[in-house]
Amino acid sequence: MRICIIGGGLGGLAAARALVAAGHDPHVLEARSRPGGVLTTTTTDGYIREHAASSFLGSPTRGARALCEELGVPVDAASPRAKRRWVFLDGKLRAFPRNPVEMVRTDLLTWRGKLDLLREPLRPARPSGDESVYAFAARRFGAEAARAIVAPFVTGIFAADAHEVSLEAGFPKLAELDASGGMVRGLVSQGGKALFRRFAGGGKKPKTKSGLFAPHGGLGSLVDALARELGPRIRLDSPVTQIAADPRGVLVDGERWDAVVLAVPAEDAVPLVAPLPELASRLGAFHRAPTQIVYLGYPEAAVPAAVDGFGFLVAHGEDLRVLGVVFESVVWPGRAPAGHVLLRCIFGGGRDPSTAALDDAALIEHARRDLGVVLGATGTPTHASVVRWTRGVAQYQVGHRDLVRLAVSSARTHRIALAGADYRGPGVNDLCADADVIVEEVKSWT
Repeated sequence: MRICIIGGGLGGLAAARALVAAGHDPHVLEARSRPGGVLTTTTTDGYIREHAASSFLGSPTRGARALCEELGVPVDAASPRAKRRWVFLDGKLRAFPRNPVEMVRTDLLTWRGKLDLLREPLRPARPSGDESVYAFAARRFGAEAARAIVAPFVTGIFAADAHEVSLEAGFPKLAELDASGGMVRGLVSQGGKALFRRFAGGGKKPKTKSGLFAPHGGLGSLVDALARELGPRIRLDSPVTQIAADPRGVLVDGERWDAVVLAVPAEDAVPLVAPLPELASRLGAFHRAPTQIVYLGYPEAAVPAAVDGFGFLVAHGEDLRVLGVVFESVVWPGRAPAGHVLLRCIFGGGRDPSTAALDDAALIEHARRDLGVVLGATGTPTHASVVRWTRGVAQYQVGHRDLVRLAVSSARTHRIALAGADYRGPGVNDLCADADVIVEEVKSWT
């Protein structure tokens, strides 16, 4: 099949590669002069900056690490110095517990909160239907753990309020465990089933690469490798204005294709599919929250608290505008000049969308002020820059899976497949694995 892929971000590029392997003839139309979408790596003042996501977990078998290996892209593991993480809660930076002993000792929870956490196996199973991650956490772990531990973690992934994020769509594995009777009982049950399958099959557990990884030099290296492999299949500076139905396929600005993969943000796709009003209406249900990244570089001596650990997240209700800070040059050594640190400060998202209206100077000032409060940062940064992510992080509201099902069904009637962060997962691994879903969708039309 001759397939038009609209959008040359990671989702579109990964889908194109998978479709080629499946024997199809895909071509990527990208409006901008470079592929990769928001995934961009740039170097300024000797600091290496990511414009969106910066890493991925290595464990998924069909994720980004596997794709890097297939493409010959070398990857770096996160530094062992980046294991410690913090949460800023009630005006104080507190260590995130990494094991049961640290959980007992943590000051993130009072003793009442810790007892609430211990009662998790005794709590009833989840009622039918989706719910927010916060509601799930409060129900299973107690209100303290929901605010101090789960909610900041959700913000770190979705830049959103945990009250607004769907459990089933945002954290399907937690939803599955909850449906199995809770976290403890669900883990025991799943562990027993996995052991039985391995015993019955006589096989060994497949080895996976756990931990955090990134392509050497940044995620731009992965985009470059995909672009090299796809070569002339990518058409840059090729914006699309209209997608319309055709008895023999799909029309893209009047050109007939056998099928289309929509790999741009749903909000950007709505005007493109205006001739298909039902699909336009379905896609209009998805939205993203604008996000801003402020990069600050300092001499190590100016921020002594930022030379060890991954970074910190900010609990809801604190007197800070920043949502979280990653000690970028600690996690990935070499991303700052010698003797300096690079801090990646995240603003906006669904939790504080008003920061999109602030100019660069105001965002940098907020970042400097918040780093002074939390980390005691002093002096003038040696580097300060802002990256704006207008179509920021996809927001998975409660009921998201139903919205996806309806949108996919509507698109399918026109031989259109939906790819990208709006639907089945917002992370780098999700976008890579989503290519298999697109191949199966196209296969059903052949």
